[in-house]
Amino acid sequence: GSHPLLIYLLATITATLVALSRPIHSALMPEVVTSPDDLTAANVVSGMGESAGSLIGPLGAGFVLGLGGPAAVFVVAAVGNVVGSLAVLGVVRRSSFLRRGDAAAFAPVGGSVPDAVDAAPRIDRWRSTASELIGGVSAILADDRLRAVVLIATWGTFLVGAMDILYAVLAIELMGLDGGGVGFVGAIGGVGAILGSVAGLLLVGRERLGLSLAASAVLFGAGIATIAIATGSFAAAALLVLAGIGSGLTNVGAQTLIHRLAGDDVMSRVFGVLQGMMMGATALGALAVPLAITLVGNRAAFAVAGLSLPVVLVLVGSAIVRGDRLDVGRAAELRLLRGVPMLAPLSGPVLERLAGGIVRSHHSRGTTVIREGDPGDRFYVVETGALGVSVMGREARRLGPGDGFGEIALVRDVPRTATVTALDDVVLLGIDRGPFVEALGGQARSRTIAAVLVDDRLASDVTVS
Repeated sequence: GSHPLLIYLLATITATLVALSRPIHSALMPEVVTSPDDLTAANVVSGMGESAGSLIGPLGAGFVLGLGGPAAVFVVAAVGNVVGSLAVLGVVRRSSFLRRGDAAAFAPVGGSVPDAVDAAPRIDRWRSTASELIGGVSAILADDRLRAVVLIATWGTFLVGAMDILYAVLAIELMGLDGGGVGFVGAIGGVGAILGSVAGLLLVGRERLGLSLAASAVLFGAGIATIAIATGSFAAAALLVLAGIGSGLTNVGAQTLIHRLAGDDVMSRVFGVLQGMMMGATALGALAVPLAITLVGNRAAFAVAGLSLPVVLVLVGSAIVRGDRLDVGRAAELRLLRGVPMLAPLSGPVLERLAGGIVRSHHSRGTTVIREGDPGDRFYVVETGALGVSVMGREARRLGPGDGFGEIALVRDVPRTATVTALDDVVLLGIDRGPFVEALGGQARSRTIAAVLVDDRLASDVTVS
């Protein structure tokens, strides 16, 4: 063109903004789902869309290119991006900002919404700019499980970059196709990735994803490595599909595990670090293939590339499997906390921190657990037994296993609004005020649920009194 520098500048800006979109998308995903199972399913659908895009995008670009030339391709792509941005704008606004209704739940009685926003906890409020920038790296380095998942996800992307070059080697050198066959071979890999994303539905409902991630990574790497000894085009294509399935499953499993392991306060930065590592890994994968071919030859290059992922898995996979294992008591506590509606949307690490600080207490029949008018310092979840709730001496409701109580005084900063008495011997799980309010304040959906629950209970108590 007549302005190549401008074109290069715009291309650089576009590539940078595209790189930013993935971590933002990943960080927002937990905000728009209602349960861990829905989060896994959402990641499956996201993976399917991404895999389908990698297949349909080049085909669509070729079609538009034939109709209207390069300019038409850019126009269609730009319009598509604008339409997509407008489609998700409402979701982003709802999930990214503390809504006035959410803030009201945290406002002291008689306080204003700005007071509530100030009252909502901020983790490390005065954190320095430098700490903000390295927050994602620090979070990854501090958790060996998260570090292992990020490394596997990054190395999987290294293989994706390598396959961009190996597709040409497979098509031309090993399958005897012409240059046009490269796109066909790449499409076979894309079909496998779509199938792998669909197979990710098998991960929905699984509490433990470490072994599944390890198995999918082995399938991904082994599928590529075995192409080195494949005899015939059909066998090579079948192995390429298997590798694609492993790739799709690895992507879904890794993203879901990162959602579970990364805290809400650093999740976007963790995905930002991951995106940067993945972009670098893609480039390195493409650069490594010519060197591997020079050193070991065409077929052996597939073996070297494919086996590298299982080798990485052997080095770090134990951290994932170890992180997936919980003792029976802790697993039961986490399930109990996850069953409380306002706590259900919290990420895995936040729930684990809450569970780690639980104070288990036993109360005999007739014991007053909290008294109306007293200061509130703890939220409770009923593990066993039954309790009665009364307001101004009148019975309001009853509580049983899995029910939570005591949140109104904590989030509204008011005295206890009801008296809770043990109707038989009970066991309660207590969470202190600070960790409880901090956890809810860091998750928009939890704030919303807490807001609705507080309003409903206060309205019900007024009716009773």
